[in-house]
Amino acid sequence: MSTGEVKARYYTLASVSTMLAWGLEYYDIILFSTLSSILESVFRLSLVTFWFAFAVTYFARPLGALIFGYLGDRFGRRLTTAVDAALMGLASLSIGLLPSYAQIGIAAPITLYVIRIIQGIGLGGEAGGGATWALEQVNPRWKPLLNGVMYSGLSWAVFLTGAISILVEGVIGHKAFTVSGWRILFYIGAALALIALVIRLLGIESPEWLKARESGTLRGVPIANRRVWGINMLILLMINLGLTIYYYGGLGYWPYILPNIIAPHMGISKKVAEDYVYWLVVYGGLGAVIGEVLSGLTVISLGIRRSFIYPSILLALTSPIAVYLAFTLSPSAIYASLITGILFGLAAAPQTIYFTSLFPVESRWSAVSLGWNINAAIGPFGSLALALLVKSTVASPNVLIAGSLIMILGSLLVLTGALIKPSSLYAKPGEDYIH
Repeated sequence: MSTGEVKARYYTLASVSTMLAWGLEYYDIILFSTLSSILESVFRLSLVTFWFAFAVTYFARPLGALIFGYLGDRFGRRLTTAVDAALMGLASLSIGLLPSYAQIGIAAPITLYVIRIIQGIGLGGEAGGGATWALEQVNPRWKPLLNGVMYSGLSWAVFLTGAISILVEGVIGHKAFTVSGWRILFYIGAALALIALVIRLLGIESPEWLKARESGTLRGVPIANRRVWGINMLILLMINLGLTIYYYGGLGYWPYILPNIIAPHMGISKKVAEDYVYWLVVYGGLGAVIGEVLSGLTVISLGIRRSFIYPSILLALTSPIAVYLAFTLSPSAIYASLITGILFGLAAAPQTIYFTSLFPVESRWSAVSLGWNINAAIGPFGSLALALLVKSTVASPNVLIAGSLIMILGSLLVLTGALIKPSSLYAKPGEDYIH
């Protein structure tokens, strides 16, 4: 079956399943940092042990990329994506059901770490893998537009995490939410993974992968393909690392920074800061959704590399303004969050189209997923660096520089990676926007 023969409903459903499953990545980032105070209390975690519980998922992701990349490139995309969705859903459900430290003692945080490792292995397979499976089915003419919608799952997750947190706490009350209501948010994550799992089980295999199998080009160890390692992998690592640390060292960790570091210095209650940052998350997530959905138009009109260049420049310029407004708890910060969200979405969504065109089909999942998840393992260090920088400068005006430094560095990495010309491209006929 050629790509052009794939019915629209199949590649649309594949994109929707990836939107849901991959959305759990950012859902997890925001959820874990938003619930930091509650989770620290429930599982008796300090600043460092909480960060480790947050980060251990990301340290496990390269392992997941290697496992699922091998399976996806050697034995097929569809069932492999179903397994990683199931693993993520099971992990999210397990956290929601996990007894507290008061109930089972030290076994609670230890079990939390184990579950987070399992969750990381699943996320390592999904990041890059689900998109590879979906995009290999899409008609080239519609690929940029559908890719933007698919990628928006990451930011829908950010938006929904803030919105659902506000809704659930508003319905059951703050006290009930801190006691057990927070678990509902993890159950919702498991439900999203279940929907993605069902869609994938009803989907079809990638026509490009089937063609590679029929032609005998599949490899015993896909990641060992020499065409994986070189300038194209460097491009992937630079662009993706830039966007990763921009987010982890910015809005993605503000739900921890503002209530726990900024608010005490300002003499503001943690609860006020938590409510404030919920709205920053909602507006930032909504802005990113807008940017990601619109990214298809920028890719078609500007070409793939310029679609990174222009937004990254604007992100570097606007980051200090966004940080100043957020760290002073200005009401205008929600609009800055919306604008930076749009710019981030415009820069982030084209990654999946570009990266899947940098590598041959027989090694594509392994290459894209490993590169993506190496950066994911580095990302939490951006959060830790942000926390340490802000904590050490919170009493001085330098806190605004410290708070935006990682975001600016991330933007410049994206710009540099986008300026590098790839050594080869594996675009299909009709994908002129890739060149």
